[in-house]
Amino acid sequence: MSTQDKSMRWVVGLDLRPHCHGAINFAVWLRQHYRGGQLKIDGLHVVENALFELPESPPRAELLGGAKKAAHAAVLTRDATEAFSTIDVVAGEQVTDMLAAAGKLEATTGLILGRRAAAEDRALIRLGKVARRLLRRLEVPTFVVPPDLELKHIGPGPIVCAVDLDERGVELARFGEQLAARLGRDARLVHVIDSSDPIGLQYLPEGTWNVLHARTPDDGQAALAAWREAAGLSARALLAQGQIVPKLVSAARELDACMILCGSRRLSLAERLWISSVGSSLAAAAHLPVGVVPSQSESD
Repeated sequence: MSTQDKSMRWVVGLDLRPHCHGAINFAVWLRQHYRGGQLKIDGLHVVENALFELPESPPRAELLGGAKKAAHAAVLTRDATEAFSTIDVVAGEQVTDMLAAAGKLEATTGLILGRRAAAEDRALIRLGKVARRLLRRLEVPTFVVPPDLELKHIGPGPIVCAVDLDERGVELARFGEQLAARLGRDARLVHVIDSSDPIGLQYLPEGTWNVLHARTPDDGQAALAAWREAAGLSARALLAQGQIVPKLVSAARELDACMILCGSRRLSLAERLWISSVGSSLAAAAHLPVGVVPSQSESD
C-alpha cells in the first residue's frame, strides 16, 4: 500500500457458509470507517471445476448462475450489499489459486477470508484449508476473520502491529500506520520478548533466571525505542514479555483494538514440521481480524 496511493482495494472470499459471516461484517466495518480516496471491496466466490463433474450437476451456466444468486443472498443476509463494489462468481481448479490471482489483479490492500472456528470454539482445526494455504503462499496481505465477528466486537482502539526489531518489522509498522490513517485509527507497535524459562538447568545459580528476567525488559525497551527512532515511525510502542501469541491477543484486548497485524517468517515445509508460524497461530486464535503481511524485500 503506497503512501502516494489514495485508494484501497479489498477482496473478500465468499465461501457461502457461516464461516464467511465475520469476513462480510469486517467488509462493512471497513466501508463505514474508510476516510478519503477510493475504496473498492470486491466479493468473490469460486466454484471449483470438480463440481461440474458431479452426478446430476446442472449445466455449467445454470450452476454458476445459482452460485451468484447465493453469493448475493449471503451478503444481503448480513445487510452488507452496499459495502461491496462487486460480487462475482468464477470457476477454477483451486479456490486458493483463484483468490490469490484476484488479489494480484490490482494493487490490493488485503485479501479477507473467514476462519473456520469461532472465537470461543475449542475445535482443533481452526483456520480451514483455504485460509491455511493462502497464509503459506502469502502473496498479498491476508486477513483472517473469526466467523462470529460482529461489528460490536471490533473495538474503538488502535491497530495492533506485532513487530520484530528488523527491516521486516519496519515494513509492517509503516503498513499499519498507513492503514490506520485511512481508517481514522491509531497504530500501536507491540514487540513481545519471548523469554521462556529454562527446563532442567540445575547447574544455574539460584536467582540467575530472575536477574535475567528483570534485566530483559530494560534492554528490550531501549532496543525498541532505538529501532522506532531509527525507522522514523510515529506510532507509539509497547513492550511485552511472555509467549508471543497469548501476549499479542492480551494486548489487543487491553487496548480494545480493531485488528491485529503481523509479519511472516515464510517458513519452509521442513521448518513448519518443528516451528509454528506466529501469523497462522495468531490468525487461528485471535478474537479479531488478523492481517498477515508479506515483506516486500522477500517478495521482490
